[in-house]
Amino acid sequence: MAALGLLLAGLCMLGGGAADEGPPPLLPPLPCTLLGAGGGGALGGALSSRPALLRLRGGPEPPPTPDTPQDLDPDVTFDVTDPWGALAKAWGPPWTPPSCELSPTAPVLAPPPWAPALAPAGRSPPGLGGPWWVAALGTPGYGVTALLRGQPRPATPTPTPTAVTAPPCLPAATLSLFTLTPELGGSLGVPLELHCAFAAPPGPFALEWRHQHRGAGRRLLAYDSATARVPAAAPGVRLLLGTAAEGGVREVTLRLEALAVAHQGAYVCAVFLPHGQAQQLLRVRVLEPPRVTLHPAPLVVAPGLVAELRCETSGYFPLDVEVRWQRRAGDSGTKLPLGEAVTETWTSGHRRASDGTFSRSGGLRLVPARPRHHGDVYVCVVTHAALAAPLRVRLRLEVAGAAGPGAGDAVGLCLVAFVLCGLWRWLRPPPPGLDQEPKKAQ
Repeated sequence: MAALGLLLAGLCMLGGGAADEGPPPLLPPLPCTLLGAGGGGALGGALSSRPALLRLRGGPEPPPTPDTPQDLDPDVTFDVTDPWGALAKAWGPPWTPPSCELSPTAPVLAPPPWAPALAPAGRSPPGLGGPWWVAALGTPGYGVTALLRGQPRPATPTPTPTAVTAPPCLPAATLSLFTLTPELGGSLGVPLELHCAFAAPPGPFALEWRHQHRGAGRRLLAYDSATARVPAAAPGVRLLLGTAAEGGVREVTLRLEALAVAHQGAYVCAVFLPHGQAQQLLRVRVLEPPRVTLHPAPLVVAPGLVAELRCETSGYFPLDVEVRWQRRAGDSGTKLPLGEAVTETWTSGHRRASDGTFSRSGGLRLVPARPRHHGDVYVCVVTHAALAAPLRVRLRLEVAGAAGPGAGDAVGLCLVAFVLCGLWRWLRPPPPGLDQEPKKAQ
């Protein structure tokens, strides 16, 4: 309880009433998790979490009957001013609560070494000594991180940790960084755009895009607005920099010209301002469907012989592919038991190609062919994350001699016999003793 009191003493809580200038209307309260330090003081010790409510001023009008949680007993309620409406976009129709985390922080004033113009140069921005927080809200189609600034801490310490009081205030977002593509995927060789935008007061800024995968990270692109320079840019990436729109929103989208397997992983869009910084996480999945071929084709087997079928899947990513077999009647398509005609099935391991994609083989061995097996259809069913539905490739078994010639075959044989008979009569030599003079005259 003492640790909680020390933590809340440094926060700007809603203590009753709002600011005198008449702030915008409040949206419905949003359940949020307040992260902070546990035992050992406000800035040290183990990480703890407390229930909280986040109320946003700005954005769309609240619904007529908001669905407010009734059983939530928050330790603290934050009344946040959202001047650009970036936070409110995550908490709007259909009013499904987004994930919400709020944590105290300290502004980072050290700019990147390639953007020296952002250095404070010995002067502190207004309100830098007050309390600061980072708010992170997310939905499947929207993610936002905001740097919030509150009023300075009271000059006199709190008398006792159990009686925590603080003057009422409205923490305001000084930098909002958001994306419309927090989770996205694409196919190999296709361009992919990672959306990122930020809202902030007019002034210089710096931007950095980083890629992280399996513990390794690298900088893809850096931009300094003060000099309009790009200090770093990896091959195959491009910055789609938009002009400052009305309301202070600016696009800083990253474009991957041709998606490759190496682009799988997490991406960090970081924006640096003179009074602090924020970053937004995006995740990219490479989804390449498999190519499926079935051998041998055509499948013609002599009676009593054994046939082996092979289903090849190649060029897919990731490697969560499944190969199954089905047997169906050729005339009606009715599903038949696979075990009656198959003696063995097998599946190989994954093989990786030079471009990072995978391949895999599956096969089955049939029983000796009999006339009753003629017309059976064998189906290779492939399931993969890049496929909306399983992919099916079919092959029909033909047992030689199992079926007699049809009407079309009989007609064809008659025509061939007629032609051969005519040729024979025309090319045969004349009978002995026949007078040849009339024939020559003719």
